[in-house]
Amino acid sequence: MLSGQVITSMRFDVITLFPDLVEEALRHGITGRAIKENLLTLKTWNPRDFTDSKTGRIDDKPYGGGPGMVMESEPLIKAIQKAKELSGSCHVVYMSPQGRSFNQKRAEEFLQHEKIILLSGRYEGIDERVIESEVDEICSVGDFVVSGGEIPALLVIDAVCRLEEGVLGDPDSSKQDSFSDGLLEFPQYTRPDSNEFGDVPDVLLGGNHSEIAKWRLKESLRRTLKLRPDLLKSRELTNQEKDLISEIKSEENS
Repeated sequence: MLSGQVITSMRFDVITLFPDLVEEALRHGITGRAIKENLLTLKTWNPRDFTDSKTGRIDDKPYGGGPGMVMESEPLIKAIQKAKELSGSCHVVYMSPQGRSFNQKRAEEFLQHEKIILLSGRYEGIDERVIESEVDEICSVGDFVVSGGEIPALLVIDAVCRLEEGVLGDPDSSKQDSFSDGLLEFPQYTRPDSNEFGDVPDVLLGGNHSEIAKWRLKESLRRTLKLRPDLLKSRELTNQEKDLISEIKSEENS
């Protein structure tokens, strides 16, 4: 188990058949540092530890027939209740493609819950009684199906963790991330300013911060127009943004 000695901030409990997968993935990078600094607390719970089966079996054939197996209700519910017993009041989230889409806004909303239990299903899914009795919401990371909920759970933890105060070295880093202001992030460059693969735009080398800010906004708009134009449909554009979009379209048509 990975956990800090003192719970000072965000806590995630993950119900999973593969606790090592979750724990090992989160040992590294930003999440690993957050755990060491007690900014993030993680505990995994294996439903096999809560089954009466001598073989540790936690799945069975679905009633009504059909392919695959379904995870049984009792081991999952007991695991969730045990996590609640230790953690106190928690928000329980079932990771499933049937749920509400997870995005940057949802990550910010999740941050408001200090303690979250993420339920990672496997096989054909979980017994509906688990959802009815224990789950507060169902969360999807995309309109596709993967083998289990562990990787989606890792995505949620990483996205929420980086928003926690003190986790990122530079507190402004998350504010410049893609989607943080409804736009995709502008292009980034570092040294050297010129090599065989291209040159850094002159505006970034001049030190004029107002011009740099304008360039970054324009390039964010350009990238969003090209890759995610749907994001602009729900955005109330400022006069400056409207002017920049006009410039972009004029440049592309010339």
